[in-house]
Amino acid sequence: MVMQPGDYYEKANLRDNPFRSNPNFAADPRASIWVGYEKQKKQLDKYLRRSLADQVGNANFIMLYGNYGTGKSHSLLWAQNRILHEEKKTFDAVCYFIPTLRKDKGKLTFAGAFLDDIIAKSDLMANVQAYHNFLTECISLCRTAHGHTHDVPAEKIIELLIPPVELNNFAKEIYHCQKEDDFLKLIAPKTLTDYQAMMIFTRLVNLFVHEMDISETSKRRFKKGAYLFIDELDDLERASVKEAREVNDILRHIYDNCPNCFCMVIALSAEISQLAVLFFDYILSRIHRQIELVVLDKDDAVAFVREILNSNRVDPEGEGEFFPFEEAAIETIASQLTEITPRKIVTTMQQVIEEVRLAGHDPAEGAVSVDFLDDNEIVEEVLGEGGVA
Repeated sequence: MVMQPGDYYEKANLRDNPFRSNPNFAADPRASIWVGYEKQKKQLDKYLRRSLADQVGNANFIMLYGNYGTGKSHSLLWAQNRILHEEKKTFDAVCYFIPTLRKDKGKLTFAGAFLDDIIAKSDLMANVQAYHNFLTECISLCRTAHGHTHDVPAEKIIELLIPPVELNNFAKEIYHCQKEDDFLKLIAPKTLTDYQAMMIFTRLVNLFVHEMDISETSKRRFKKGAYLFIDELDDLERASVKEAREVNDILRHIYDNCPNCFCMVIALSAEISQLAVLFFDYILSRIHRQIELVVLDKDDAVAFVREILNSNRVDPEGEGEFFPFEEAAIETIASQLTEITPRKIVTTMQQVIEEVRLAGHDPAEGAVSVDFLDDNEIVEEVLGEGGVA
C-alpha cells in the first residue's frame, strides 16, 4: 500500500520532501548547508569578515563563477544566512540579495532590482526606520555629552556627527521622516533611474556603517558592515553592448561609493575565459577575488544528501544520518551521477525519495537498501536507461 506524502515523511522523521527546489530565502534551514566546497567557503568567509568594522573594515568585491548548477546561488544564500541568522551577533550587519538584474520587459536594471528585491523583499525599510531611531538616540547622547541645549538644532548636531555634506544632508531627511510613507517616498521615489537608485543605496550603506564621535570617549556605529549580493550576472552575455556597459558602470559606482565596511559579491554561470567578455577591465581590476565553484566528487555528494536530510528532521533526536535510506543506497545513487553538482543531487534525490514512497516503502520497516532500489528499478526510473546521468 502506498502511503500519502504526509504520512511517509512523518514516519521518515522528515517535515516534508527535503529535496524540493532551491531555498529562496536566508531563513530556509537548507541555506545553512554548503557541503563539498571547503576551500571556496573559507575564501568567501574570509572576505565577508574583512569588511566588518571590528576586523579590517575595508571594501571587498568578490566574484563567484562556475558551471550551471554548481551552487552559486546557494552559496550566496549560505552567506546571507550566516550574516543575518546563524552569526547575527558576530556580523551585526545588513545584507541585501538581488537574484537577477533582469526585470521590467527583460531589461537589466538596478533601479528595478532595488525596488523589487531590496525594498519589497528585504528588510531595508525596517533597517532605515531603525537607523532613524539610532540617529535620534545619537543626537540626544551628543547633546548630553557636549552640554548642548535644545536651542542647538538637531541638524547642526547631525553635521557634527556626520561631517560629509552629502551624507549629513541625507541623514537629515531620514531624521525628519515620521510615518512609514515618509520613509518610502525618500527611499523609493516614484521616478527612479539606475543612477538614482545606486546613489540612494550607497548613501544608506555609508550612513549605516559610519562611526559617529558622540564624545571624546564614546563612538557609535549603526552596523559593523553592509553586504550586497547579485546573482545571475551571466545575463550580461545576452545584453546589448550599451546595456552591458550600464551594468558595469553601476557595479563600479556602487563599489567606489562605498569605501568602508562593505562587501559586494556577484555570481554568474561562466568559464574563466568568458569573464573578459562579460566585464570591462575597470570591473575586473576592482575584483579582489575570483572564486570558482567546480563539480563535486561522490563523497561530497553523499555528505550533501546527509546534511539536507538532517536539516529537515522533525525530531533531531530521532532517526537521523541517511534515514530513510541506508548509506550504501545513497552511495549507489551518487556513483551513477556524472558532472555532480548540488542542483543535480537535489533534483535526483527529490525524484528518488518520491519513487521510493510510490514503490510502497514503509520507513517503520527499515531503511531503503540497495536491493530495494534494484528490485523496484528506481535508479533506472529516475536517471533513465542504464541509470547514469
